[in-house]
Amino acid sequence: MSTKIMKASKSGIQIATAVLLSLCIATPSAFAQPSDRLADDQLNLASEVEAIDFHWAGNRVWAQMIQRGEHQFIIYYDASRQMSVAHRAHQRTPWRYHKLPSFLGWDSHNYATVDVDEEGYIHVMGNMHNDRLVYFRSTEPWEVRSLRQVDYLISRERDVNVTYPNFMHDRDGRLIAIYRLGGSGNGRYYYHRYDTESKTWALMHDGQFFDGEDERGAYYIGPELGPDGKFHMVWVWRETPSAATNNNLSYVRSPDLENWEDSNGNPVRLPLIRSTGEVVDPVPTFGGILNGQKKLGFDASNLPMISYYKNDGNGDTQIMLARKSGEGWSTHQISDWTDSKQLLDRGGSLSVSILVPEAPYVAEDGTIRVRAKRDGDEIEFVVDPETTRTVRVGSYQSVPDIIGTFQDNDQLVQFVKKAEGIPEDSAYDFYLSWEANPPAQDQARGQIPQPSTLRLHKIPR
Repeated sequence: MSTKIMKASKSGIQIATAVLLSLCIATPSAFAQPSDRLADDQLNLASEVEAIDFHWAGNRVWAQMIQRGEHQFIIYYDASRQMSVAHRAHQRTPWRYHKLPSFLGWDSHNYATVDVDEEGYIHVMGNMHNDRLVYFRSTEPWEVRSLRQVDYLISRERDVNVTYPNFMHDRDGRLIAIYRLGGSGNGRYYYHRYDTESKTWALMHDGQFFDGEDERGAYYIGPELGPDGKFHMVWVWRETPSAATNNNLSYVRSPDLENWEDSNGNPVRLPLIRSTGEVVDPVPTFGGILNGQKKLGFDASNLPMISYYKNDGNGDTQIMLARKSGEGWSTHQISDWTDSKQLLDRGGSLSVSILVPEAPYVAEDGTIRVRAKRDGDEIEFVVDPETTRTVRVGSYQSVPDIIGTFQDNDQLVQFVKKAEGIPEDSAYDFYLSWEANPPAQDQARGQIPQPSTLRLHKIPR
């Protein structure tokens, strides 16, 4: 049986905002009637696994699960490529399904995402790569079958060429939608805040957040709520659709998502452009940095640190760790690999052999741990926090063993994604698993495999 597993990293902001949502969103239990809850003998308690649906397996497109109070949502593409949402009001209530009028092609960029506002209305975006906005909103709180398509957030003329949709929440639990307008060489990012009274979206920051000046685009992670109470963001610029033109690892932070500053607290004017953003590591184009392989963590002093990779002087790809140091940043090579250079001078969704799947963190013994994957092997670098030198290299396990036993087709890759948010029962974590072909630069394949089973695993912590 194949042991190839891919795992998606989760955003720290989604965990942090789950706590806010539990306070700001209408009480979920009011919508779950006791008579709807299944008895113990009706639950799959023996294996704690549920088959949710058949899942598209032609290429990898990430599914998502979120937890908001007692409510759980799953969004995915079914065997017919159709965008699908499953919802249950409590772990012991049946799933309710709804199929949306949006169908996937071969583009692995076209994931879908779901969230809820403070009043429990459901919002969905997805299936876009430089396409007109695809957005749905429910007409009833917590009712997945009331989802209806809405043509735009700001205007029909503006919301075209949309990519990378994302939801988050501010400190007050208000829903924020982020997406890019434009392409990889000229992308512009915008933030929008939802008003539950008027049921309308308003543009934040008086305009765009990133501005590539019609010459480049930004690829970011965050904003993530850090232990210092501020929101942190990391990004790279990219000059053309070729991934090899990623450059300049950069950073910004904010106390409120409205006002932004550099790592020293100096105000930063929006929109962010390459010449005014704070550069952590001035990696040049063709320097080996990849937009999707960077993660943000925090050291024992609550200062930001970033794991990523770039090429060394010999052209080999190396894992790096950047740390805030004094008024600037210090960068440190963590790995010492040979024959590791990644082929990045390509467009579309890439399948690469080196990944940075998780944020760096401080272990109980005080060391910094930096995690990477190479050729499917999960590698953990143990780093001295004083010298930032690697003192030991070991392994780690990102996915519980039991999930791998549910792989049905060893000709495909098993993908695993952990649920976002805090579960009602904190003694368990939830994971989705399914099987699919890896990305192939968004090109059609000659054959379509049989659909795989999308499963939900309830795993004791």
